[in-house]
Amino acid sequence: MVFIYRTDLEYTMYLHPQYFGPRMKTHIKNELMKDLEGKSLGRQGYVICVMNINDRDVDAGVVDYDTGCVSVNARYSAILMRPFKNEVLDARVTAVTERGFTTQSGPLEIFVSSHAMPPDLQEGYDQDVDAWISEDKEVEIRSRCIVRLRLIGVRCDNDRITAIGSIKDDYLGLISMGYWTRTTPRASGSTHAPARFVVLSVATTAHHHSS
Repeated sequence: MVFIYRTDLEYTMYLHPQYFGPRMKTHIKNELMKDLEGKSLGRQGYVICVMNINDRDVDAGVVDYDTGCVSVNARYSAILMRPFKNEVLDARVTAVTERGFTTQSGPLEIFVSSHAMPPDLQEGYDQDVDAWISEDKEVEIRSRCIVRLRLIGVRCDNDRITAIGSIKDDYLGLISMGYWTRTTPRASGSTHAPARFVVLSVATTAHHHSS
């Protein structure tokens, strides 16, 4: 799984004079949560949730005499998600093209190219159904599917984190069609290992890639 941790951070914001008054610190807290939750802080990761902002952690501020706004520093605690190369995580497929497919895991977007798929999927793009289909027709990767993938590249910019993934290894690939839940892990040592997905007594087969 990706690394999720709690840390203390500091944020600077500019406050318009219309917000001066007894509820100024409440407004600062609300704006800080709105501005930061779901935002990338580069190498620190994505802010999942702002936990604590105490009144004593909001400074008095410095007036900008040209605009009348106040520059305020606020210290806060937050839970962040930081992805690392080689980590394995589950993600939902959001888009499928002839080049591969894009997935989303929380705020993180991950692209899986056709070269990072097992051999029986690499030539399996079907434009008519907009899906990647294995040679034996047992695996179909399309929008809303859940896949298990390995991060093979992570890039951290100041305001964005991008990643590329692979489903080539054992125990990676399709694990759910978006509404099924896999209840039995795939066994090692076989090309296709049975696994049960339960929804109103519906069953299907999970895919296993031998090394």
